[in-house]
Amino acid sequence: MISQKLVDLIEENAEELTNRFMKDLFSREETRHYKKIPEDRTHERVFDVYKRLGSWLSKKRSMKEEIKKHYTELGKQRYKEGIPLNEVIMAFLLVKRHIWLYVMDKHVIDSAYELQAVLDLNNRVVLFFDRIIFFIAMGYEEELKKDLAKVQVDSSSGSPGLLSRFFGRKEV
Repeated sequence: MISQKLVDLIEENAEELTNRFMKDLFSREETRHYKKIPEDRTHERVFDVYKRLGSWLSKKRSMKEEIKKHYTELGKQRYKEGIPLNEVIMAFLLVKRHIWLYVMDKHVIDSAYELQAVLDLNNRVVLFFDRIIFFIAMGYEEELKKDLAKVQVDSSSGSPGLLSRFFGRKEV
């Protein structure tokens, strides 16, 4: 089955895909706050997405629950690390983009049948990323609500405010 071959191609080349992604992530202004996170931690997380793509795409109910738990926690973690939500979402859009750049780069589509298989896989991948982005935002918002509940306005502290964490801090 061609879609399984594509998943295998992605999983087998997870390191190369991750390296391509990392170069892209750290060169973009839209994801500048990721430079605050240790590079090896980001590498490990992205490598995990590519390496486990087949299991993540599984239709098992238990896998859907694991995805929810995993990515809700990731959203909470990114909030605590001070990464703006728009940058977290952009990072996952880039993870998805690099999958298709890689597949197209490998010229694996030679027939209408293979094109249909790639489109079927694309639909599964899009659904997966839609779900994880939703769960990341959910976890992120949970942490934001906790902070909002306990925030004390102290304009004399000079520390970045809560909204700068959510929307990013403009460097002046």
